[in-house]
Amino acid sequence: MAVRHILLDMDGVIADFMGAILELHGQRELADKWPDGEADYAGVLGMTKDEFWKPVDGLGGRFWAEFPPYPWLNELLTLLRETAPFTISTSPSRSAACASAKVEWLREHFQEPLYMDFMIGTQKYLLAKPDVVLIDDQHKNIDQFRKHGGQAILFPQPWNSNFAITDRIGYVRSELEKLV
Repeated sequence: MAVRHILLDMDGVIADFMGAILELHGQRELADKWPDGEADYAGVLGMTKDEFWKPVDGLGGRFWAEFPPYPWLNELLTLLRETAPFTISTSPSRSAACASAKVEWLREHFQEPLYMDFMIGTQKYLLAKPDVVLIDDQHKNIDQFRKHGGQAILFPQPWNSNFAITDRIGYVRSELEKLV
């Protein structure tokens, strides 16, 4: 089966949400000693979800617009462009300013002032089809997407079960080759 389209997650895959959130909470040192496969960010930081999100919400869109891209951004985008058309599929936070700030981020880092190929919402599985691939760092998104008939690649990060994979782009390339 050919891959007709790819949905690419933003936070944790191309944008360094984790680095930004650790910096915001004054716990940057956790980046190098994150518990293998642990997805409960607030729990690892020793706080409730409300405590975790409060400073993010307090910054409004600034938090989302300013965090850095991962160093592999361009290499990953090149790989995807060689494989199939892609759309950014990203979840919003509780802050209404999050969505517009993510659009700003995409337009800046994709160097297209009118970049429009994105979808913002939490129910990524609604886009699942047999020839559509989701690349995401969150198990819940991957599991739901597959359950609804799509293909999915769990992007390796310390907070998921692919924590031991260090060649992230090589892994994605290998998984895409299996699907093509």
